[in-house]
Amino acid sequence: MHIHIYGKDGCVNCEKSKLLCQMQSLDFHYHMVGADISVDELHAKVGTPVRSLPQIFIQGDAALTHIGGYEALRQHLRQQH
Repeated sequence: MHIHIYGKDGCVNCEKSKLLCQMQSLDFHYHMVGADISVDELHAKVGTPVRSLPQIFIQGDAALTHIGGYEALRQHLRQQH
């Protein structure tokens, strides 16, 4: 499992998402919206315009799945254990 977090500077939930991954020793990559990916590219990746960050995806064995934000990531990880 590899986690992709799309966020921005100054975003509390973006920082909490990174910290959660670090605390659980999860493999993740942080993408800066506006630098690593444009807002339009993120909208296309999600499939709908997004109004909040972070936007989190999990790369499984076969597919990339959009999870949502920080709370959705927490719930997803809790269900895995």
